[in-house]
Amino acid sequence: MNRALRPGLAEASLVLVTLIAGFGWLCSKEVLRGMPPLLFLGVRFASAGVVLAALARLRAQPLPWRLPATSWWSAAMLALAMVLWMLALQLSNNLGVGAFIGSLGVVLAPVLARLMFGTVLLAQTLWAMPLAVLGVAAMALHGGWQLDAADSLFLASAVAMSVFLNLNGRAGARAPALSLTALQLLLAGLAGFAGSVMVERWPASLSPAVWGWLLVSILLATCGRFFLQGWAQARVPMQRSAFILLLEPVWTAMLAWLWFGSSMSASQLAGAGLIMSSLLISRRKPRRRGSLQSPVPAGRTRQ
Repeated sequence: MNRALRPGLAEASLVLVTLIAGFGWLCSKEVLRGMPPLLFLGVRFASAGVVLAALARLRAQPLPWRLPATSWWSAAMLALAMVLWMLALQLSNNLGVGAFIGSLGVVLAPVLARLMFGTVLLAQTLWAMPLAVLGVAAMALHGGWQLDAADSLFLASAVAMSVFLNLNGRAGARAPALSLTALQLLLAGLAGFAGSVMVERWPASLSPAVWGWLLVSILLATCGRFFLQGWAQARVPMQRSAFILLLEPVWTAMLAWLWFGSSMSASQLAGAGLIMSSLLISRRKPRRRGSLQSPVPAGRTRQ
């Protein structure tokens, strides 16, 4: 392939990744019409993890369960974030609101990096945090200044995701990306299965429509999306890819409006704007070289 075309193709692929991720929210919501959330999490992520583990094996990468302890800690935190996200998705009546609240993991990650590893907070993080808080407050206006159960779970998932982003940056330096991703998806799937066995009642059968959405969710929104994102991010500078990946909540809100007729109130639109502003500010490149803060990975968007 012409090298001049490769960066443009990679950036276009990242835009497609965000569109697939937004569509993945819709797929998940459709599957949840006929399948309990934790069971869906188990089936989806375990299946995708098996596929990626097989690919890792074909590429002579280590098997997921042979990775170092840092990889397991990052996988455990992703599993927690995904469990919280799936429960929130089951309860949510507005995917657009959930997507914007869930995206706050990127803003929170530098703050938690300060608490966990003592890294220096950049000026853009200090500017972004108040906007993020105001954005969540505006989102909560529809509930009388109180987040409902779904939005609270989305926020908890964002906190867990921010911890994951910090741990994943260190795990990624010690493990091949394909094996690491396979481990993370497998552990998230096992967590879903374990929770489902304890608290959920499994359906006797699934409708053909649910099976169809489930296959699309596994093959396109999980395996295909992660593979394409990994290929593209290896060819696009991190700062640029991070900005492109911020499109996910925008696509999710637009698709939810087209698919489900979901809409946002004026205060929720204002909150979405404030959160998007905080994301953009948090992703600005520092002007000075003196900062010691490690860049937070562009991160895995949700689905």
